[in-house]
Amino acid sequence: MLFIEGTDDEHAIRHLLVRRRFDVEALPGFKDSGGKSGVLRAIRVAVGAGTGKSLGFVLDANDEPKSTWDSVTSRLRGVGVETPDEIPAGGFAGESKVYGTRVGVWLMPDNRQTGALEDFLRELINEGDPLLPHAQSSARKAKELGARYSESHARKAVLHTWLAWQEEPGRPYGVAIKARYFGASSPAADQFLAWFERVFGVTPVS
Repeated sequence: MLFIEGTDDEHAIRHLLVRRRFDVEALPGFKDSGGKSGVLRAIRVAVGAGTGKSLGFVLDANDEPKSTWDSVTSRLRGVGVETPDEIPAGGFAGESKVYGTRVGVWLMPDNRQTGALEDFLRELINEGDPLLPHAQSSARKAKELGARYSESHARKAVLHTWLAWQEEPGRPYGVAIKARYFGASSPAADQFLAWFERVFGVTPVS
């Protein structure tokens, strides 16, 4: 089971895996946890009930990656998972010595930087795409003119602005990946897929 913050995460990850030739039938189930706090709440119960299984937890680093990782580690250590003080750059993968549950954690976008799913996806936009900087400046101008999105949603506003200018405007993240508006490779995406393989033991179809 892969625990994620919401449906945007599920569909983006699922379609990225399909683009990278992972077998749909071999993928784990996805659990919408209703936000970052929901993913954190799920850790202890899921690990305790997951004996012999593999579990992944994907959550946004937001503005404090170290604080987010500390919140994760306090819960993992409580169920017998040894964790380093700093999350590995390639994501965390370990096992509960108490329950025998395989556990993986990934902090969006890349286990190091502040940010969220939108930052991960932004790196999948083709380098030099002229619409991206235009979307950034347009979103800033809209904010000056009274756009009501909060600063915490600025990244999302930029990405949705960019998506509004594609062949089929306003498609959700997962559909946009499937339609190839986004690419399927970036340093963070490649590391994420390597982490996914380590945690769940699945590999792309040759």
